[in-house]
Amino acid sequence: MKDFLIILGRNFGSPIVIAILILATTLLVLGERRDAFFISAVITVNTLFAIVQEVRAKLALRKLELLTAPHAQRQLPDGTFEQIMYDLLCTGDTIRLQTGDEVPADGMVVDGTGLEVDESMLTGESAAVEKDTDATVYAGSSVVAGGALLRVTAVGAATKAGTMTATLKRYSPQLTPLQRAIWRAITLLTYGALGLAALIFVVYYASGKDAITIFKTITSGAVTIVPEGLLLASSLLLAFGSLKLAQARVLPQKLSAIEAMALLNVLCVDKTGTLTSDVVTLETVEFFDHNPKRQVAIRALIAIAGRATGDANATGRAIASATDDPGMHRILDTLAFSSARKMSGVRVDYGGKTQT
Repeated sequence: MKDFLIILGRNFGSPIVIAILILATTLLVLGERRDAFFISAVITVNTLFAIVQEVRAKLALRKLELLTAPHAQRQLPDGTFEQIMYDLLCTGDTIRLQTGDEVPADGMVVDGTGLEVDESMLTGESAAVEKDTDATVYAGSSVVAGGALLRVTAVGAATKAGTMTATLKRYSPQLTPLQRAIWRAITLLTYGALGLAALIFVVYYASGKDAITIFKTITSGAVTIVPEGLLLASSLLLAFGSLKLAQARVLPQKLSAIEAMALLNVLCVDKTGTLTSDVVTLETVEFFDHNPKRQVAIRALIAIAGRATGDANATGRAIASATDDPGMHRILDTLAFSSARKMSGVRVDYGGKTQT
């Protein structure tokens, strides 16, 4: 709720908005409802555009929480485990991690069995990371293989994910070049309008005019000089661009982001596995051996290798899904893929021969 009040205060607290709303309120008190509505409508619509966009961005950012694990398995003194909400964890607790779990806190591996975690939410790397004993596991990552006992070293906002989330939520609005130019023009003209208003008040008051006439004249002059319609026009154009981006499933955090994007010289984007799909696909197989019979045999061996090593290997799964089962064969031995070896292998009895 505090964030939304800040957004309201930031948008309704600008000098031009305050000045026009004061004029409109004065006219309303004097009974001039039509004039009060006319001068306040444009600035109100413009401000509401900005508020709606910021609120949409704020709600979307809340969905980007990294700490998504609702429960944790905490070890009790008798060696059993209890399931608790992750926000009840304390530093020094020991929790159990299993395949498929979201890591609820930063911690050190006390005892692990083939633990592999996906840290793409933190690092952008989609490949699983092996964690041995005494290795650090971070909140916001997920267990993709194995299991472990983890001693909690940091919870909540003190975790690496909590620090990143807090940074992500901080929003410091910056004016774009177009906005700065518009605000400079509006500020200059606003001061001019205030000077004109003071001059009109002195002249009309000295002439014995009534209060309603004086304020209506001041309002007419001020609204004519201050180009509040310029704000509305620029906001409408930016809002239209924002809607076009929304149709492409892109959320600008603020309306001015549309202009900022037009000023980009270099655009840096993330890689496959985080922003895009992390699924590897097999497109074609190129043969160096042009013998058709050998090609059939080679394709069969490729299919066997993909199926035999594909469980823990994205490339193997891609090969297996894109090839047909070769039929009768017997796996004699397999070599799992390793990033250190940069290879995987299989020894198979196929077609009456043992092949590797």
